[in-house]
Amino acid sequence: MTTPDTGRRILLAAERLFAERGIDAVSLRAVMAEAGTNVASVHYHFGSKETLVRTLITERSGEVAARRTALLEEVGGPDALSAEGLARAFVEPVAAMATSDGAAWVRLIGQIMTTRHPSLAVVVDGFRSQAMTFTDLLQRLHPAWSPAKVRFRLAQAMTTTFAVLGDIEGVQDLQELSAASMERAEVVAELLDLVTTILSDPAPREV
Repeated sequence: MTTPDTGRRILLAAERLFAERGIDAVSLRAVMAEAGTNVASVHYHFGSKETLVRTLITERSGEVAARRTALLEEVGGPDALSAEGLARAFVEPVAAMATSDGAAWVRLIGQIMTTRHPSLAVVVDGFRSQAMTFTDLLQRLHPAWSPAKVRFRLAQAMTTTFAVLGDIEGVQDLQELSAASMERAEVVAELLDLVTTILSDPAPREV
């Protein structure tokens, strides 16, 4: 017998396990055990592991996209457009997810991107419309940049954002090894500075 929150429990269980072990290392039976339900419930709600993964990715992606839309509306005007504003629209929605109940999701997306897992296509599809907006805005900010350079910088901004926010604890541990500990808020602030640099045009060198 299923309850109204069974589907949600399954999603959260899958999110935790996929983030910890990787998608391909986790079976539906393992998800079932983690969620405290049965295989029939998994199939009833999602039909297959592939559908479960797709639903898991797109549900949180929608939350990130909604936050991004609001930020992009703020920075899209001709007088407001800046590398820092675009960086905020990139980083802050993911940071909000990573520092709340979506930390496992952010880690999972980072893993998918790093390993180029087949589900990367789902991630890309979910980001496609906003990627076009970012591309247009960055091209407006730097009209001399080639389309290839714009896409490269945006790809690096996305990869860096998920790499750092997907493993904030690991970043903090590395900082402590060099006797330079950082709080979570400081990690996010430094990431914002880094992504701003990625999206900025360096000042010309003096000769």
